[in-house]
Amino acid sequence: MAGPFAWLADPAVTRITAVLGYPGVDVRFVGGCVRDSLAGRPIADLDLATPETPHTVTARLERAGLKAIPTGLDHGTVTAVIGPRRFEVTTLRRDTSCDGRHAAVEFTADWREDAQRRDFTFNAMSLTPDGAVTDYFGGGEDLKAGRVRFVGAPANRIKEDYLRILRLFRFQAHFGRAPIEERTLQACTDLKGGITQLSIERITQEIIKLLSATNPTPSISAMQSCGVLDVVLPGANGGNLERLIPMEKKYLIAPSWRRRLAALGSASSLRLSNHDADYVAAVQKKPADITIALYREGRDIVLDRCLIAHDTDGIARALAYMHQPMPLSGQDLIAAGHAPGPALGAALRAAEGLWVSSAFQAARSELLARADASKNEAAPEG
Repeated sequence: MAGPFAWLADPAVTRITAVLGYPGVDVRFVGGCVRDSLAGRPIADLDLATPETPHTVTARLERAGLKAIPTGLDHGTVTAVIGPRRFEVTTLRRDTSCDGRHAAVEFTADWREDAQRRDFTFNAMSLTPDGAVTDYFGGGEDLKAGRVRFVGAPANRIKEDYLRILRLFRFQAHFGRAPIEERTLQACTDLKGGITQLSIERITQEIIKLLSATNPTPSISAMQSCGVLDVVLPGANGGNLERLIPMEKKYLIAPSWRRRLAALGSASSLRLSNHDADYVAAVQKKPADITIALYREGRDIVLDRCLIAHDTDGIARALAYMHQPMPLSGQDLIAAGHAPGPALGAALRAAEGLWVSSAFQAARSELLARADASKNEAAPEG
């Protein structure tokens, strides 16, 4: 099959739909794979929906010799495994109650009911295995126009799950060209306090995805104007990000959510890995000597720091930097008569200081002499 849905001809795709009973059962692809295909973007996950219950879906998969993982049976989701591929299969649902974080659901066979519970119009489309798109709410037109629009009244949809506020700005960053509707922004302003009910992990993932967009500045500005930014990133400075994006474009630097988070200047409210938190904190530091920083902290940290600071000389030096390891190690010093211990570390640091200050030109013999001199300097007087 040609066109945006060429992946429907993939053998694993045709097999999963056949195993799930298509064409006798109205199985369809839903969510991001439909949206991204129509937008001409790479697709990540292939999710399906079916009117059949999770029990029936599991039985079908097992009869076909496929592994069925009970990913979220309470919400009707089973993961089917075909070789290296995974497909999430979810029974059509309708919400019976929502508390702003979690929804209680019951199963249905009504595709429109299922589509109505989805957040945005372009996420509510479905696709049959023969390539027919069902679009109840004008999601295709919204996608073409770059409109991020809730299914139904924005305030009602946000009250069902407050994460939808952050998803709004994330999808606006990735797909939006038209401004967010005023009533939608007003709903975000009125209901932003509900974000505090969400887990830090969910908030963090949305912020990371938002900051990974080509240009997240308009979304961050909109978040700032309606008070949402201060809820998730207290004290963040959107102006720093606005100044950073043109620098990335000027120097053809790929987007980096960590660099952009460092520019915003507020990360303590998020739940980052130790590695990511350390990286962001390092970028936010302002060491005096760029040569030492390049050698000890690495090109990426220094480049990100200089991009944020609009330090054109520093950017040029970071882009041209090639790490040159010092041609002298601790083992070399031990072989030259230095005893293991704290003094060895001090001698190695002294040699490294010469290596950096010489612009990485000092000869090995000079470095060894500097390490020896350091040992003599540290020796106690007799």
